[in-house]
Amino acid sequence: MKNLKTFLSITFLAALLFGSCQNEEDVLIEGNENTNTKQSEPAEYIERSTANDGSEDDILDDISCASVILPVVAEVNGQELTIVNEASLTLIAEIFAEFTNDEDEVRFQFPIEMRLSDYSVVTIQNEQELEALEEACEAADESRDDAISCLEFDYPITVFTFDANAQQTGSVVLTSDQEAYAFINDLGDDQYFSLQYPISLSGSSDGSITINSDAELIAELQSCESEDDLEEEARDEAEDLREDLEEAITGARFELESGVQAGAEFSQQFANYTFEFTNDKRVVVRNSLTNLVTNVEAFFNTTSETEVFLELNFTSDSEFSVLNGTFEVVSQSSSTIELQSTTDTTFKLVFSKL
Repeated sequence: MKNLKTFLSITFLAALLFGSCQNEEDVLIEGNENTNTKQSEPAEYIERSTANDGSEDDILDDISCASVILPVVAEVNGQELTIVNEASLTLIAEIFAEFTNDEDEVRFQFPIEMRLSDYSVVTIQNEQELEALEEACEAADESRDDAISCLEFDYPITVFTFDANAQQTGSVVLTSDQEAYAFINDLGDDQYFSLQYPISLSGSSDGSITINSDAELIAELQSCESEDDLEEEARDEAEDLREDLEEAITGARFELESGVQAGAEFSQQFANYTFEFTNDKRVVVRNSLTNLVTNVEAFFNTTSETEVFLELNFTSDSEFSVLNGTFEVVSQSSSTIELQSTTDTTFKLVFSKL
C-alpha cells in the first residue's frame, strides 16, 4: 500500500506539472489510505457481501450458491405446489413438518432458471443438471470463503476511481448489490478505487451502522461474519437435536414423571395416563389402567432455532389443556425429556419413556 501511495502521488504530481487541474476525484484518490485494488482486502469483503445470496431458498433447492428464479412448479412430498414468491416457501416447511419419519423431497417441473452468486442466470433442464450444479457449488464452497449476508450495504454509494494506464480519474454511483459486485469484478489490474465515506450498513441488531473507513468496514464485516458463523453452528446443532428428539419420541409411549408450575407439583392428576407421539404429529392419550384411548384430541410439533422446542396442544375443554404451551427442551435422552415453558420459567415438565 505504501508503494501504491507513492506511485499515485508521483502520478498526480506529474499531472500538476503539466498544468492539469485537480478535481474532487483526484483529491480523494491521491495518497488516500482507503485506495484499493481488485486484489485488496476491502475489495474481497465487498465482493463477498454483495454476491447473490442463494441460501435463503435452501429449503427449495438445497443449493447455497444459487437461487431459484420464481415462479416454479414442484412436487413437495408428492403434493404439487406453485411457488410464486419467498412467502410460498413456508408452504414447503409446513408440508415437511406433517410427518416425522418420511423422506422430505422437492421435485421440480423442468426447465427452471437459477441465479448464481455472480448474478448470472442458468437454465436447468433436468434433475441431473441440478445435481451437477449442487456438486459444483459444494466444491466451490470448499475452496473459497462464503458469502456474507449478515449486513447489507445501504445505497447509493459513491466510488472514486483511477485508471493508471489511462491516467484518468472518475466516479461511479452504485445503487445495488448487483452493481457493487459487478464493479469489483470488472476492475482491471491497473485500476484503483476508493469508497466515499461515510457509508452505512444495516441488518444488525443495532440497526444502521455508520462506517468511516476501510478499516472500520472490514472490522464490522469480520465481526458480523464471526457471530453469524457461531449462530449458524448453533442452529445446525439444534436441528440435529430436534431430529434426534423426533426420532426418540415418535411411536413411543411416555408418562408424565413430573409437572411443576409456580412450585406446585401437579403430575399426580395424570398418573393413570400415557402419552404416545405418533408419526402424524398427534398425541394419543391412553388410560394406563384400561389401555383404552381417551377422546382427548392433541397435537405436537418440534422446531429449532439455536435451541430445540416442543409444542403441545391439547383440546381446551379437557383437563390436559394445562399441559399446553411451547417448551424449550432443556435436556433429552433415550428415556427422558425435560421441558421448560418459553413464557413461564416456573412451568416445567418431565416425560419418561415407558
